Amino acid sequence: MSTDLPGILIVDDNEDNRYTLELMLTSDGHERIASAASGSEALALIEKEKFSLVLLDLMMPDLNGDEVLKQIKSDPDKRDIPVVMISADTDAEKISQCIELGADDYLPKPFNPTILRARIAAALRRQSLRALENEYVGKIEAEKRHSENLLRNILPAEIASRLRNGESNIADHFDDATVVFADVVGFGKITARMKAYEIVGCLNQLFSEFDKLAEDAGIEKIKTIGDTYMAVSGVPTPRGNHVRMAAKFSLDMIAATTRLRSRLPVPFSIRVGLHSGAVMAGVIGTRKFAYDVWGDTVNIAARLEAASAPNRALASAATVKGLGSDYSFDGPHKVDNKGDRPVEAFFLNPRP
Repeated sequence: MSTDLPGILIVDDNEDNRYTLELMLTSDGHERIASAASGSEALALIEKEKFSLVLLDLMMPDLNGDEVLKQIKSDPDKRDIPVVMISADTDAEKISQCIELGADDYLPKPFNPTILRARIAAALRRQSLRALENEYVGKIEAEKRHSENLLRNILPAEIASRLRNGESNIADHFDDATVVFADVVGFGKITARMKAYEIVGCLNQLFSEFDKLAEDAGIEKIKTIGDTYMAVSGVPTPRGNHVRMAAKFSLDMIAATTRLRSRLPVPFSIRVGLHSGAVMAGVIGTRKFAYDVWGDTVNIAARLEAASAPNRALASAATVKGLGSDYSFDGPHKVDNKGDRPVEAFFLNPRP
C-alpha cells in the first residue's frame, strides 16, 4: 500500500464481517484496503502503513477496540487517523467512552450499508481536509522559520527578538562602545579595469572573512558601504572588554587580508580605524530596515580609518587607554577632526 490513495484498515475478529466490509469497499472503488483479525495485528499494520481511515470493532478477544483506539490517539504521529467504531455493543457508556477517546464515529452492528458509506465518505473528507490543513501549517511554519533566519541575518539576535515581541521603535543609547571601520586602500584605482563580477567576488571573499571573524569575536557587523566595512563592539550587548575585542578584531582583519592576497586576482590592503565612546543605535526604516549606529564616536572612527596606513590599525587615545599593556603603540599622531580639536591617535602593534 504505497500509493497516495486513501488507505482503509478493517479491524474485526469475525472473518465474515471483514469479508463483507472489504467487498463493500471494493465495490465502491476503494483500492487500498487492509484487514486485521485482532487489535495487536491492527497496531502492527498501523506501524508499518499509512492509513486514512480505520474501521474498528469494539469487542475482540486479545485487545479490545477501545484499547486499540486509545493507543492510536495517544501517538502524536497517528492521532489524526479517523477511526469509526463498528460494534454490536450498544451500551451508551461504551459509546460515550469511545467518543471521548477520540473516535470520529460509532455505528452499531448489523450496520446499514448506506449509512456506513456516508460515514466513511465523511471521515475520509475530514481526513483529507486535516491533511491539507497540516500541509498548509507546515508551509507557514517553514516560511516563518525562513523569515526568522532572514531577520537574524539582517539584525542582531537581541534586536530581532525585540521586534518579534512587538517593539516598533528601537533606539538605544550606549555609554561606551568601540566602533571599527576598515577600508580597501586605493579601491577605485585597483578596480578601474576589473569586471563587475570580479570586483564583487573579491569584496565578497574579503568581507565574508571579516564576517566570520566578527561572529567568532562577538562583534556586531553594522554594514558595508562600497569597499568600507563597519562594525561595533559592545553593541547591542554591552561588554566590559569591548575595547580589547575591537583591537584584536582590527588586527585579525589585517592578518586575514594578508592571507587572502594570494587568492585574490588583485591583492588588497586595508586601513583600519577605531574609536571608543558613547553611541546611539537603533532600527531605521520600515520595509528595508537596518540596524545602525551613529554619533560622534562613529564619525571619529571613520576619520581615523581615513588617516590610517595600509595594513595598519589607527586607534584613538580613548581606545588606547582601555588596552593597557596588551599592545605597543606608535604615536601619538594628530588626526584632523573637521573643525573640532584634533584627535590624538596611535597605531596598534601586537606585543611580540
